[in-house]
Amino acid sequence: MAIVQAYQADLLRDLDSSDAVGGDIVAELRTSADLALRATKETARCVVSFSVMGYSGGGVTIKCRYDKRYSAYIKYFCKGKKPNMLQIGWCSDLIKTDIKDKWAHSGRFSLYDNTRSEVLTVTIRDLRQEDSGTYQCAVDRRALGDLYTEVKLKVITDDCCVKSISLSAAAGGSVNISCKYPQSHRSDVKFLCWRSGADLCAEETSVKESRRWRSEGKIQLYDDREEQLLTGSISRVTEQDSEYWCGVQSDQGHKSFITRVRITVTDLSVPETTSSSSSSSSSSSSSSLSSSSSPPSSSSSNITSASPNMPKGSSLLVPLVLVLLVLIIAELLLLFLYKKNQSQGKTHS
Repeated sequence: MAIVQAYQADLLRDLDSSDAVGGDIVAELRTSADLALRATKETARCVVSFSVMGYSGGGVTIKCRYDKRYSAYIKYFCKGKKPNMLQIGWCSDLIKTDIKDKWAHSGRFSLYDNTRSEVLTVTIRDLRQEDSGTYQCAVDRRALGDLYTEVKLKVITDDCCVKSISLSAAAGGSVNISCKYPQSHRSDVKFLCWRSGADLCAEETSVKESRRWRSEGKIQLYDDREEQLLTGSISRVTEQDSEYWCGVQSDQGHKSFITRVRITVTDLSVPETTSSSSSSSSSSSSSSLSSSSSPPSSSSSNITSASPNMPKGSSLLVPLVLVLLVLIIAELLLLFLYKKNQSQGKTHS
């Protein structure tokens, strides 16, 4: 790069001192050489290379910076090596967009062109070991030549960490979370991200210090770097808290999503509704029973009007009295007949 810049500078000096070339041609050549020199310097400044570590089954978020003059240009992300002058189709596009300040999605890949901070953010989900390789964040400048940021991605499987955990919590209650991370990330920032659709980190809570609680909203986090363990709790759980990700963030802002946290939220209102319906049904049963056990009001009023002073059980006493009277009369009749028969017998004798 330094040799090219020196050659271009020498060319400009030679053109200025040359008498064999016309002034117009010299001016045109000078402009072309100056543009080439500027493009070379921009390329030297913008083309960088960095490495990102990802974990199988997880995801990564990669951040690539660009010059603010290219905010309006098309951006893309591709897999392959840097181009050279003689090579065409050097890098296969994975996602390309002219959308600004909004997420664009294509399969497992998402891209966000933040024109305010001049940062191109790329997210890859559901990582596999075959995703390891060289990628490029690119600015499409067409005739001027594209600008590239090289990304070397390495996807590994670490026995320290589970890919996914499943928890359950009652709506409105709280749930505790515990995630292991590799020893190589002890000094990195740890985070817990809430996932919304394709965005693995729609909301983030992070902790930068070891063995100190960090509270933000309804989330509390604690990083024990000696144990390589991130713990925390989520309060006031709702159905929207169905998925979170534990992960680490490098100094450059790249994120590695390691463990997926799935939360099944149970609705407390269901048992309450059941209990309430049970109690209401039992109360309706009681009322129906009491109404069926008590006679209709018209019957009651009829009974009351027929015997206003009749005590309880008198309805059984009347038949008993009548039966006794009948028996007494029958006995008296039998006694009378018996006496009569005796008297007639004496007369005949």
